[in-house]
Amino acid sequence: MPDVKELENKEPLEGNHSVLNFLNQMLHYDFCPQFNQWVYWMKNPFWCLAISILTAFICGLLVNTAILYIAAALAMIILVGVLWPWISVQGLSAELSFNKVRTRCGESVGARLVVKNSWPWPAWGVYLRHPFSEHDDHLCEVAIDCIPGWKTSEYIWDFSPRKRGIYSTSTAFLETAFPFGLYKKKIPLAVDSVLIVWPEISKLAFMPELREVTSSEDRFTSHRAGDYGDVIGTRAFRLGDSLRRVHWSQSARQGQMIVTERQAAAVCALRVIPDLQRSHYRHGNDDSLEAVIRITASICHSLLNQHASVECLVGDQLFRCDGNQRDLQKLLDELASIPNGGLKNSVRKQAASPLPEFIVTNSSGFAQRVNQGVNRLRSRMIVVQDAPARQSGKQPTCECEPWLHLDSPEESRQKAFTDSWKKACYAG
Repeated sequence: MPDVKELENKEPLEGNHSVLNFLNQMLHYDFCPQFNQWVYWMKNPFWCLAISILTAFICGLLVNTAILYIAAALAMIILVGVLWPWISVQGLSAELSFNKVRTRCGESVGARLVVKNSWPWPAWGVYLRHPFSEHDDHLCEVAIDCIPGWKTSEYIWDFSPRKRGIYSTSTAFLETAFPFGLYKKKIPLAVDSVLIVWPEISKLAFMPELREVTSSEDRFTSHRAGDYGDVIGTRAFRLGDSLRRVHWSQSARQGQMIVTERQAAAVCALRVIPDLQRSHYRHGNDDSLEAVIRITASICHSLLNQHASVECLVGDQLFRCDGNQRDLQKLLDELASIPNGGLKNSVRKQAASPLPEFIVTNSSGFAQRVNQGVNRLRSRMIVVQDAPARQSGKQPTCECEPWLHLDSPEESRQKAFTDSWKKACYAG
C-alpha cells in the first residue's frame, strides 16, 4: 500500500508538471503564422547590428560624437562578418559520392566528401547541407570545424536515408557563416552523384491461393530449372533424365552425357496495381501514399522470391517481372521516383488482363472504386486506412470489406502487416 504522504506529495508534483507543459506549449505556439514573413528577418543578427549602427550614428550626431566610434566598430564587425565567409568559400571545391547506386530506406550507405582548399589559410565552420531528409528545408548532415589550407581533405561517414526517392548531390552545397554568423555563403558541389533509395520492404513468407490461375507453361521463371521454356544451361546426365534433353554435341566434347536445363513454369501469376492517383491524396495523406508504395514493393519482391510471375501497373507503365532481377530493379526504381502527392490521373487505359489483380489503395480510393463498381471477383483490395482528420467526404455506399485492411499507414512497417497478410492468404 502506498503511503498517504507520498500520494500527497505526488499530487502537487503532477499539477506543477501539467502547468509547466501548458506554459511550454503556449510559449512555443505560433499565434500569428501569417506575419512570420514580416518578422523572421529579425532572427538574423545582421539586422540587429545594422539597427544598432543606425542608432549609434544618430546619437553620435545629436548627443556626443564619441558614440560614432561605437558605430564604426559595429560597422567593422559587419564588414568582417560578411567578407570573410565570401572569401573563404572562393577557395573551396568539393565532391560528394556514395559507395552504392541503390539502397533501401533505413539502410546505411557510405558517403565520401572530398574538399580542396586552395587558400593558404584554413576554412573554419564549414557545413555540408542537403535536402536528404523528410523535411523540405536544407538540414545539416556534416559539420567540419577546420579545413586546412593548401590541402585536399577527405571525410567519410555512414548516411542512412529515412525516405525513399532519388537523392541527387546537385542539391547539396557547402556553407559557412564564420566568424559571426551574420552572412551565410554557399557553393555547390562539383560532381553530381545520384543515390536511388527504394521503399522499405517487408518479407512476406506466404503466397495467396490463386484459384483463377494455375501453373502455366506460357509463364516461366528464369532462375529456377524445370522442363519448359528456353534453355538456361547444361549439366551432367542424371538417372531419370529424358533422352530428348541430351545435348549430343556437348556430350561428344565432354566424353559423358550432358543434358540441357530449361526454365520452370511459374508457381502463379498476378498483377499488382498501386493506387497512385493524386486526387486520392489531396487531404495531406502523404503517409497513406508511402504505405501504398511500401506494400506494393513488399508484395512484388516477396512473390518474386517465391517463383511467381508478377506484373505491376505503375501509372501508365506496366512492369513484367518473371524472376529477372533487372526487371525488379526497374520496378523498384520507378516506385522510388514517384513524386510526393502521387501521380496525375492516368488518361490511357491498359488492356484488361486475365490475371487476378491486387489493388493497393487508401480508404479514399477504396470508397471511389466501390462506388464505381469494381470487379471484386477478380480484384483483391488491400486498403490502408487514412487518418481520421484527413479522410475525404466520400464513403462507400455499401458495407464491403476489403481482402486486407490496415488500420493505419504506420502498420505497413510493423509485424501486424505480415500477420494480416498471412491470415488473408490462409483465408483465400
